[in-house]
Amino acid sequence: MKIGISMGDPSGIGPEVILKALGAPLEDGVSPIVFGSHAVLARVDEMLVKGKTEYQSLVERLEPIDSLNAKITPGNIGVLDVLPGSHDEKIPFGERNERSAQLQLAAFHRAVTASQSGEIDAIVTAPWTKELFRIIDMPAVGHTEILAEAFDAPDHVMMLAGARLRVALVTTHLPLKDVSRALEAERIKSVIRTTAADLTRLYGVENPNIAVCGLNPHAGESRVMGDEEEDIITPALKELAVEFGDAVELSGPHPADTLFARFRDGRQPFDAVICMYHDQGLIPLKLLHFGESANITLGLPVVRTSVDHGTAYDIAGWGVADPGSMRYAIELAVEMVGRIQKRAAAR
Repeated sequence: MKIGISMGDPSGIGPEVILKALGAPLEDGVSPIVFGSHAVLARVDEMLVKGKTEYQSLVERLEPIDSLNAKITPGNIGVLDVLPGSHDEKIPFGERNERSAQLQLAAFHRAVTASQSGEIDAIVTAPWTKELFRIIDMPAVGHTEILAEAFDAPDHVMMLAGARLRVALVTTHLPLKDVSRALEAERIKSVIRTTAADLTRLYGVENPNIAVCGLNPHAGESRVMGDEEEDIITPALKELAVEFGDAVELSGPHPADTLFARFRDGRQPFDAVICMYHDQGLIPLKLLHFGESANITLGLPVVRTSVDHGTAYDIAGWGVADPGSMRYAIELAVEMVGRIQKRAAAR
């Protein structure tokens, strides 16, 4: 199994959390391949060795490869230089620059094409900086949008997941003032269908139990605090209940505050929660699982996971970044690919 890891913004903490996360080898038969720059990783490795940490150098395990067909030595980390020939060891920490923009984009595009061709089994993404694309006259686009276009996946869904709580979003990076206008019954149904299908495909959950949040306080309280629940969300859930039958247990719309309170004391009352907007889901998720969760793109034909944080320019180069989310994202990708491969072999 080959797990592709795109390096993200080399001026941020992406290379650092990748190295730290891969300090402990993955399970037998799994080869990590970093798409990016060997020089950047070697520079970060040197920085970490010099720092006052318990980090053990990985430079001897960073194995340069020219082709994804190359056999990687067990326990080593394959590194594919996506833009060879420049002095990437001179890229500054925590500063926006043209070379970082070029590298982060090239690394991800190469990982995507490798996934399309079947050369890797999953994509794990380190964080990148969208603002950098202005420097190279490119639109400020996200990983998810590129993946959706590359794999022709209009029904893709952003999910953040930890050990107990998984939240899937109906709307993502929208101002709050625009959320209500963006809510449509068909979009809500699409998100729930995709979430239910991938809970089974990626997590092995049969007959998933899914809760749906309302938009307004108290889920609208019978139109006292808003109409979206009665006019949009509830009709969509009623239609899906008929469509799913006994295959999916679906409930809502729930008041978000009391719904997430049900996850306290180690409980997991639902397999996933559908949230109407970004912070409605990500605040409780990060409260419970920050540093131990991953961003997952549902609705793709391939496995894609990512970290639950950004590039953190303010601490880049200090050697203090927490690799927990990157390790979780990598291990989750391995687990999901393994589950898919076992299911395919059993057919």
